[in-house]
Amino acid sequence: MSAPGEEDDRMPEDDRPLYERFGFRIARRGYDRDQVEAYLTRLLGGAPPVGAPAFELVRRGYERDRVDEVITRLHGEAAGRGGQT
Repeated sequence: MSAPGEEDDRMPEDDRPLYERFGFRIARRGYDRDQVEAYLTRLLGGAPPVGAPAFELVRRGYERDRVDEVITRLHGEAAGRGGQT
C-alpha cells in the first residue's frame, strides 16, 4: 500500500475478458480469436512476443483493424515504459 501523497504506479487489475476490454468485434473473416488472446496475454504480462504478430484469418474472428490498432498502441506504451518490443 502506498503512503499518503505517494503515487502508486501499478495499474488496477482489469478482470474483463480481453475482447470486452479492448472492444474487439467479431467479423465475418478476421483474426483467430485464440491466437490474438494468447498474444495479448503475453504482451500484457510483460513478455512481448518476438517479431511481428501473425494471426490466421478465420471465419468469425476478431476485426483485423481493431486488433492491429490495439497491438500497435500496447507496443508503444511498453516502449514508453522502457520495455523492449
